[in-house]
Amino acid sequence: MNLRKQIMVTVAAAVLGSGLAFGGAASAAGTASAAPAEQRVAHSCGHYGGTTLTKTGQTGSDAVKRIKQVQCLINQNTSYPTWLAEDGQFGQATYDAVRAVQRKAKISDDGQVGTNTWGKLRAGVWW
Repeated sequence: MNLRKQIMVTVAAAVLGSGLAFGGAASAAGTASAAPAEQRVAHSCGHYGGTTLTKTGQTGSDAVKRIKQVQCLINQNTSYPTWLAEDGQFGQATYDAVRAVQRKAKISDDGQVGTNTWGKLRAGVWW
């Protein structure tokens, strides 16, 4: 095997073995037929499982859990092109991402995560 091929194989093995390059998406994809999307995402995100209205300006430990869940669901279960920091802060980046997902899902794009948006995030929104 030539050196270039060896390097490519080594890099591919390291990436696939670590799962880090895909932020958990590789493991979720591997179980696609085994569990519904809601279960896969809940396992990989694990911050919050309800549908309480979540929006910009909310504070407190419960709000942080919900916002982290929104950020995780956008990262793991949509094809939104920008990776969000899962920091529990509903800033401009999270607001913009929520609106983009809402538009793709063909629901009201108000930037607030209510019952409809929670459902779409858990089901997955791909484009």
